Amino acid sequence: MPQRLRYKELYNSSAAGNGTWMQLDSRYGEQPYRNISVNLVSGDTVLIEATAVDNPGVDKSFLTTLDSSKITTLTTITASGNYSITGPWAFIRAVKTGTAGTAVVEGFI
Repeated sequence: MPQRLRYKELYNSSAAGNGTWMQLDSRYGEQPYRNISVNLVSGDTVLIEATAVDNPGVDKSFLTTLDSSKITTLTTITASGNYSITGPWAFIRAVKTGTAGTAVVEGFI
């Protein structure tokens, strides 16, 4: 089955907080490199988090109560740039700490 990497904005805000969990299309097959671009202000940090936990079907409310032991921090980003992530993840999200300025995290996931 061909991979379907689609453009998604994982985070775009000056406030600190959690981005929305984004479901990955190819989570059960080949593990593609997912390229993301991060633009942030000095003093802020962005974490890229992932989970392999999945719940087939439309209801994704289980993500709001997901135990922290089921979440993996893939990378901690302190400077703007392009990054690649890979792995058998079902969902990923961006988490911003600090309020120095706006952080934009986007890419083909």
